[in-house]
Amino acid sequence: MKILGITVFFCITGVALCWEFPGYPGVDCPTAREKMLHDPDVRWMIPKCEEDGSFQDLQCYSGVVNDTCMCVAPDGSPLTLPGFGLNVVTCVCFNAQYRIFEHDHEAEMPKCEKNGYYAPLQCSKASGKCWCVDPNGNITVPPSTEVHSCDH
Repeated sequence: MKILGITVFFCITGVALCWEFPGYPGVDCPTAREKMLHDPDVRWMIPKCEEDGSFQDLQCYSGVVNDTCMCVAPDGSPLTLPGFGLNVVTCVCFNAQYRIFEHDHEAEMPKCEKNGYYAPLQCSKASGKCWCVDPNGNITVPPSTEVHSCDH
C-alpha cells in the first residue's frame, strides 16, 4: 500500500517520471535505462541493472544537488525514496524488510537505520526479547529479555 501511495504521490505532484519511474508495471530495468538515457529531463535518474535485467538494489542518482541514493526491489519498486532525511549507503536491511513483507504482511520487521544497515538493537514484540546485531544483521548478542541496549 505504501508503494502505491508513493507512486500516486509522485503522479499527483507532477513528477515527469510517473510513466517510467523504476517499478512502474511492465518496465524492466534495461527498458527504463534506455528510455532515460535518451531523455534529457531525466538523465539524473539513470537506473543501474543486474545482468538478469532486474534493478540493482541501490540506485544512486546524481546531478540534482549531490549524489542521492534510494533502495529498490528487483522489479524497481521503491523501498525508500531519495532524500526524506535518509542517507542510504546500502539496502541490506530494507531488502530484508521487503522479502519478509512479500511473504507475510503480518510478520515483524527488522529495524533499519537511515543509512540502510540494521539498527544494533532488534526486538520482538511477540516474544518480548531483544538482541544485538552487526550492521549486516548478524546476531552478536542472542535474544533475551535482559538485553536492553547494544552499547558495549
